Amino acid sequence: MQLKEHEYVRQTLERYTGSALESFCDHLLITNFKRYQQRFLERTGGDYSEGNFRVVHAADINCSMIDFGIGSPQAALLINCLAYLDQLKSIIMLGMCGGIDDTLEIGDFLVPTAAIRGEGTSRHYLPPEFPAIPASSVNLYCIGAVKKLGRTPRCGIVYTTDRRLWEFDQTFIDYLHRQRILAIEMELGTLFSVAYKYELPIGSIMLVSDMPLKSRGIKGKALHEKIYLDHMDLHLDIAQNAVVSLDGNWEEVAGKLHFEW
Repeated sequence: MQLKEHEYVRQTLERYTGSALESFCDHLLITNFKRYQQRFLERTGGDYSEGNFRVVHAADINCSMIDFGIGSPQAALLINCLAYLDQLKSIIMLGMCGGIDDTLEIGDFLVPTAAIRGEGTSRHYLPPEFPAIPASSVNLYCIGAVKKLGRTPRCGIVYTTDRRLWEFDQTFIDYLHRQRILAIEMELGTLFSVAYKYELPIGSIMLVSDMPLKSRGIKGKALHEKIYLDHMDLHLDIAQNAVVSLDGNWEEVAGKLHFEW
């Protein structure tokens, strides 16, 4: 007998994570950096499993972290599957982005208010005229967590692309400048769109890992390593702080989310 959609999707999540659905915590951090997920495991002593994705369940803080890889198709698959978790409360994306606005610096933290859908995956979930926006109720806690740890969050519009090597396309670069794009990355437009379709509370805390349009600003191997050493632990501190605050104030957050969809 053919599987029904909800059965197939739930089984897909179990296959892709190597984890039973019952193991997932109420709050999820998602990332596309294996080292973030490994550090989260070291910090929390949680339960680790893997399939195509890698997951750590840290029951003590009611938070699971999933490393889903890179790109919009992977991002859409993950959110589509998470929509079938019965107890899911919030999702926060921890990623890196390239700074476009000249006022940004490497090491800044962004809490994007919207993403331009420059990828192709989100069209399978929402019509092209729909904006890609996070849940503002979750974003407020992301902003608060950045401030609590002594940093000033930047907020604005990011561009989501499915083109990895764009840095030498001057026509595209001119477009980014004209539209006052804050930063560029590869998943948020899809994550926000699919989460909107399934009414999942999602936010993001992004780290500016390079300034690709500045002289010598493209992230090479040396800068790549330095980013982890200098900023990864603070990024995780901010994320875990946001999760703890969301969990502790969930009744209030849930009441506000009711009016976002």
